[in-house]
Amino acid sequence: MTEVYVIARSVARGGRENQLRELLRGMLAPTRAESGCKLYELYESDSKGRFYFYEIWESQTALDKHAASPHFKHLEQTVGELVQEPFDVNILERVLTRSAAL
Repeated sequence: MTEVYVIARSVARGGRENQLRELLRGMLAPTRAESGCKLYELYESDSKGRFYFYEIWESQTALDKHAASPHFKHLEQTVGELVQEPFDVNILERVLTRSAAL
């Protein structure tokens, strides 16, 4: 299976930073308990109101199951009024150096 790497960014509406932080923090424990979750970390930028999830999933299937989980659905239903723009989700591909690729 191929691991899946994700970075997801959310930007809080002005004055909603604390509420968004707590909502996102609430995703940590249930997501980390999911089968196929290898890493799920939340970071806050020094640029006020910007939050980043860094995720590693065992497979695309595991990530798809996460997106269908009750806690993820709750996030989708709740986050709209707290964010300035939609989540920016990036599926990453590791860039290898020439020597590492050989």
